[in-house]
Amino acid sequence: MPVPIAALRSLLWNQFLVLLWAVWWGGLCFYAVVVVPVATEQIGSVEQGFITRLVTVWHNAIHGVFVISLAVEAYRRRNRTLWGFAGLLAVVGMALWYWHSHLNSMMDAQAKTVPSDFYDQHAIYLWITAIEWGLGLILPYWLFRPRE
Repeated sequence: MPVPIAALRSLLWNQFLVLLWAVWWGGLCFYAVVVVPVATEQIGSVEQGFITRLVTVWHNAIHGVFVISLAVEAYRRRNRTLWGFAGLLAVVGMALWYWHSHLNSMMDAQAKTVPSDFYDQHAIYLWITAIEWGLGLILPYWLFRPRE
């Protein structure tokens, strides 16, 4: 029996959302838990930061694609909770882009150094990232639970 096109499209869209969430949130977790500590141990925190600033651009782009996809899903379902998550994650994403740019401007790529107040500024970025992580942790309850 052939699968209706609408059902197939819905199935593919749902799989896309699961995979996109996994890449976004799982990538954030893997980088924070594995890559940063190992790189810091192997090459030092300042040097590791020069790698992180490049990787972060990719993570922030994936974050943006996920937020847009989440907004599409909120629209499809007419779901205010998902709209709320999309809005919060959009604000978090804008804050991350701003702080990334700010921190990047503080880094001296030629000398591979950062000013003494860099880590105080970086702490703000880490708190924003913690909010992103927390939202990503609780979002699947609403995004992936069976629909009534």
